Parts: sequence; structure tokens; C-alpha cells
Amino acid sequence: MDKTDDTIWDGDYKIPWHDPDFSRRMLNEHLSQDHDLASRRVEWIDRQVVWIHQGLLWGEASRILDLGCGPGFYLHRLGELGHYCCGIDFGPASIEYAQEQCPEDSPCDFCLGDLRHTEFAGPYDLVMMIYGELNVFSPAEALGILRKAQASLAPHGRLIAEIQTADAVERMGRSDASVRQYESGLFSDRLHSCRTESQWLDDQRVAVQTFNVIEVDGSQTNTYRSTTKVWTDDELVELLENAGFRDASQVEDWPCNNDDLQLWVAEKK
Repeated sequence: MDKTDDTIWDGDYKIPWHDPDFSRRMLNEHLSQDHDLASRRVEWIDRQVVWIHQGLLWGEASRILDLGCGPGFYLHRLGELGHYCCGIDFGPASIEYAQEQCPEDSPCDFCLGDLRHTEFAGPYDLVMMIYGELNVFSPAEALGILRKAQASLAPHGRLIAEIQTADAVERMGRSDASVRQYESGLFSDRLHSCRTESQWLDDQRVAVQTFNVIEVDGSQTNTYRSTTKVWTDDELVELLENAGFRDASQVEDWPCNNDDLQLWVAEKK
């Protein structure tokens, strides 16, 4: 496996979470309380919602946009606290679940869409992008998403973005190859094996993981790729400034059970 600067962000550089079968299997991971691989467990979501509601929004009813909202765990809770909420995600099963969990008088709206191409509307008081989502886009696409987020904010509106640390991304890229067999899982409903290979591209500060999935009966073989970009503190501040934000800083009191993630906050210029 060898990726060059010209091809790193070409083609399917992300796992196809928008595929209905992938989305359905991913929803199972979101809903699981046995791990935090797709969404955090409820106890941590609850803590973070309290922090957003009280520590960031001072308990005042606000308009919130969640980019990459998944099954809507954060917005369902924020809506119950009196906020108007809109969530966008390109996993159809997650959006369907989020919509089904809303009562008729819910202040939450959910939209199926790709963040790179969907309009964000607004104005919002807060845009949130939780759980390292920004790292999985190319630099150009990350800038485009942030510029749309900035345009969707009201004057003095703010962005919070949870970023994967540089050490975490590099560790991912330098991890050893592995092979595991599953009765069913994220990549298939049937018995299959998955060989995971990783590559660290030091010049680009990017980790590339390739998943070679083989149905045990030999009926099907698929290969998927996941690409993750390091954003150093200085690079992130520059990215946010170029997108129209100011006063970007890391949040120290964000309740988090994962040292590989950091929360940043920035205000619309």
C-alpha cells in the first residue's frame, strides 16, 4: 500500500457511511453501551450536554446546528432543555432513528445530507462538530465546511469542534497490520475476515487505513479506506481564521473520557 500526495484525497478516501447497509450496521454501534467507538456512552453524552447548556450557552434558549449529528443523541437532550436544534448527517439509518425519537412538538429537525455539499441555513447561535469528525475531511473540504458553518452563524455565534490529537492520528497510522474474523460486524452481516493495514504519511501528516474484507465463504471481497489528517494547534488556528473565525482556543474543562480528543471553541468574526 502506498499513497502519494496527489492521490491521498482522491476517490473513496472515506468509508461509505452513507451506504444504507453500512449505515444500518453503524447505527448498531452508535446505540451500543459497551464501547465508545461510534458514539459516546450515555453517561458522557449527558455530562457534555450539561456543559454545553450551562457552561457555553448559560442556560439560555439558543439555536444549535450539529454537523455529523449521528442518531441525534446530543440534540434530543438539548431540545428537551429548550434549544432549537438542527442536525445534519449522511447516514440514512442514523437520521431515520433521530427523526423517530422526536415527539411531535420537538424543537429538533434532522436532515440527511453530506456536509461537503449540503447548505446549513441558519442563523444559529452555536455550531457543533463533535468526536473528531473534522479530521476525516481533506484540508480543502474542511475549510469549505467551516466557511459554511461560519456563514450560518448569527453575529457573535460560536463553533465548537472536537479534534483528534496529533499523537492519536500518528499512532493510528503507525499501527501494525492485523487480521480478525467476525461473525458479523460493521463491514458485513455475514461471517468475514478483515485485514487492517495502516500507513503514516509524514510529509502530509496523514494516517491512511485500509480494510480488506473477505466473506469467509469466498463470495465477496471488498476494500475500504479511511484517511485522517493531523491538525496541529497552529494549523487549526490558521484554518479557523481562514474560515472566518477568531479567538480560537482549546477548552480545558470539557468533560471527556478520551485523551485522544480535544475540544476547541471559536467565535464568528
